[in-house]
Amino acid sequence: MLLLAIALLATPDFPGVMQQQLDLPNAPRCTVCHTTEAGGSGTVTKPFGVFLLSRGLQPGDEDSLRNALLADIGESHSSNGGQSTDVAALKAGDDPNGGSGPAPAYGCSSNASAPSLWTLLLLVGWLSKACRPCGRSATCRPPSSP
Repeated sequence: MLLLAIALLATPDFPGVMQQQLDLPNAPRCTVCHTTEAGGSGTVTKPFGVFLLSRGLQPGDEDSLRNALLADIGESHSSNGGQSTDVAALKAGDDPNGGSGPAPAYGCSSNASAPSLWTLLLLVGWLSKACRPCGRSATCRPPSSP
């Protein structure tokens, strides 16, 4: 009886099953499905995890995970808005939900060096002071030298 209770409490190795089933170089993090690394009941909130649940994934049932992954493959599902399929993202070591991966090198979400707000404000202030009407001309050019 005690052995049965211990077996029922055992947590399956879902990341390991995903690694084996999808032939991944590394097991994915729990947060590809769960809100936190600790996982647990009620924490499957990420789009990829919700999709797997909709395809029959049951807590503690590794076979249901395998079947849900097969459905994901068969449907070429994308949890990241069509950027890549879930499986392609996992194979690349990325979060299938679109939350990780290389940072963009351009655009608004870029981590590239960009002028700070203070730099822009200083530039505007300098330009407004430098181009005030000086009484010499409307173009505010310094007088020409003889």
